[in-house]
Amino acid sequence: MKTVLVVEDEAVALEDLRDSLLEIDPTLEIVGVQSATEALELIGSRKSDNSRRFDGVFLDIELPGMSGIQMLERMTKPLPPVVLVTAHAMMALDAFGFGVMGCLLKPVDQQRLRRAYLEMKAVADAPPATESQAADYVQGSESRVLLRDRNGIHMVQVLDFSYLNDENGSTRIFFGNHSVVVPHSLTDMEAGLDREHFFRVNAETIVNLDKVTHYTTSPTGLFVAGLPDGSAAEFSPERSRIFQSRFEL
Repeated sequence: MKTVLVVEDEAVALEDLRDSLLEIDPTLEIVGVQSATEALELIGSRKSDNSRRFDGVFLDIELPGMSGIQMLERMTKPLPPVVLVTAHAMMALDAFGFGVMGCLLKPVDQQRLRRAYLEMKAVADAPPATESQAADYVQGSESRVLLRDRNGIHMVQVLDFSYLNDENGSTRIFFGNHSVVVPHSLTDMEAGLDREHFFRVNAETIVNLDKVTHYTTSPTGLFVAGLPDGSAAEFSPERSRIFQSRFEL
């Protein structure tokens, strides 16, 4: 881990984050900019020089002109490890599917920053991923998202989703003993999920294959997935055939 890009429009907050990171790792080179446009230009200028690429990015979401989410959309894949920094947790939901490592809420707690930096460093210092591993990372299989319900805010690893259901054009995500509705279609959510772990069983439901408790068949011969909360999801005829072919059943 050599160089980190910090994108933060408030000068005082930028300097505070820079100082906090240097306290954690005094050898770190930190490049700070105050807009997404500057950040993209700087990243673009480094594309041709592998030795000067950023090892990680700390990215504010609320930025002038172009938001941090819009910046993620424009960045070349695969992304470097990215940690979001925001005062508004719900805004981080729009980063789903980009493979962000996590989110820090302002004011940034030093211990949480340390943990986020060490996780980022572990990813940056790891051996190069294979093509399939890189694809999984882009799809967000290891990312965490912030989900809000009446009990508060949950930071949930994507692989802890047990299943997702369409709910009038939005999506209800089930995890543990909770479920939360997010303002994204099931198809949009599917695009950000790792197909190795998640499987769309019908038009309304995507299941996490690792969370399925058992499989049965319906009277018509279609597969039925038992889910952790005791419910079940019946495969459509087409998805049942695809599932059978994929797993050579």
